[in-house]
Amino acid sequence: MKGIAAAVALSIGLCQLAFAGEIKIEGGGTAITSVFLPIKNRYEKLHGDSLSIVQSSAVKGLIALNAGRVDIAAAAHPLDDIIAGAEKQGVAIDRSDLVQTQIGENCLAVIANRAGEVRSLSKEQLKGVFTGKITNWKEVGGRDLPVGVIWGRQTEGQNIQFTRIALDGEPVTAKAHLATTYRDISDMVGQLPGGIGVVSIEMSTPATRTVDTISISSPIYAVTKGKPSETVQTVIDFYKAEYGFLK
Repeated sequence: MKGIAAAVALSIGLCQLAFAGEIKIEGGGTAITSVFLPIKNRYEKLHGDSLSIVQSSAVKGLIALNAGRVDIAAAAHPLDDIIAGAEKQGVAIDRSDLVQTQIGENCLAVIANRAGEVRSLSKEQLKGVFTGKITNWKEVGGRDLPVGVIWGRQTEGQNIQFTRIALDGEPVTAKAHLATTYRDISDMVGQLPGGIGVVSIEMSTPATRTVDTISISSPIYAVTKGKPSETVQTVIDFYKAEYGFLK
């Protein structure tokens, strides 16, 4: 009897594996780290389908979607901007084929190394720091320390939104220290006396201080070819249900 029960259990398990599907997702660091990576393990456990997630950029994700290599292109900035980025890489994409569904919102935080002793920045001070016009923390009431701006290379959506809202379209200082992911930005700010950067709000650490400044947020989108399929819609609904956003 035990042997029969084991065989039945194995058969059920194999059937479940046989019917399990794969949902492929690619996109920028903001959307991937804020939405899809946090739900991956729990979604797979509850639904059986696997989430195959690639963190690259919003443009690369859209190009992959256009080529049929992924089911969802994840992004944290407007679709027209991403299409323009794809065109710069020689890929023409028909916008009429695409559906952009807002699934969340990325709240950004300005973080600084605690050594600088600055707790708040006005909009003009924030802009001055990130554009390189303010180069020492003593200019904004902090210690005599050089400002070290940390800027992400794989946080495209965040960079665009921050540049629009906080910098009024002006470029970040050419002297910025380049990081990759949100975690890298946070780690570098924590290690560099005088460091400052922009991250997802949950990425602040004991070595950094969240600076009181203007509110900065950006919508997060799932882009699909046509209306989201039933399985893709399940992923979207799962995130909304788990995180309580856009109900």
